[in-house]
Amino acid sequence: TTTLYTIPVVAKDSASPFRFGTFYTLYDKRFPNAYAPSQSFLEWLVGFTEGDGCFTVNSRGTTIFVITQSTLDIQVLEYIQRTLGFGRINKQGPRTSRFIVEDIASVALLVALFNGNLVFPIKQSSFALFLEAFNKRSRAQAVEFIPSLVISTIHDFWLSGFTDAEGCFNCSLLGNSKAYRFRFLLAQLGEANLTVLTHITTLIGGVVHKHSKPEVNELVVNGARNVEQVFKYFETHPLCTKKAKSYQLWGEVHASLLKGEHLSAASRAVLKAKAATINKIN
Repeated sequence: TTTLYTIPVVAKDSASPFRFGTFYTLYDKRFPNAYAPSQSFLEWLVGFTEGDGCFTVNSRGTTIFVITQSTLDIQVLEYIQRTLGFGRINKQGPRTSRFIVEDIASVALLVALFNGNLVFPIKQSSFALFLEAFNKRSRAQAVEFIPSLVISTIHDFWLSGFTDAEGCFNCSLLGNSKAYRFRFLLAQLGEANLTVLTHITTLIGGVVHKHSKPEVNELVVNGARNVEQVFKYFETHPLCTKKAKSYQLWGEVHASLLKGEHLSAASRAVLKAKAATINKIN
């Protein structure tokens, strides 16, 4: 049975840095009888898009917005489609599915959503080209590009969305010793994006270092006693993909580690087997 993890509407502890007023104005005009997506959902969607979304312009100059997922997680694409009220889902082969938006009216809504609301500079650069192509194709007044970037906070859902796309909850119990690694990981390509990862460490802790892959940086929160801020954030800003189940298992393993269940051979074997399932969700 597929479980859908929906985003709750939560009261903000402080004003959101994301500004969706233009989007809501256009949305209400196009769908006057529909419930508009919540602020929390839109924050999550921006983060998810910055990980798994793509602003594409084809050879004919057509603007196409795409989010790609494993078909095992197709329910999150269906959730996005249902909540936005537009777009289509295509299966690309046996393992991959895509949420696609290319009709001009729906793309106009996405332009209003993402313009001035992106966090990563490299994703913003691709959006700028997307917006330029959109303006050439649209018969409406040209939309002015907003060059400012958003600085996400611990109170919004951006990090939840980005983690659904790019995050990893990891635990490995090493050999026959009592040692273990317990980590939360976020990797991102491009030196221009390094400052954002560094900023995230001020929200949830951790350090940023070079990944083994060229031009990739990785944020790592390491140690069972160093992840308090990670848990605090995700308990109030739940994940939406199957990664929510990974997070749940990671949390259960964390509780076992704090109880010392890794110290005896019998319970360690059980815990090691459980830790191995954290990222094997189907």
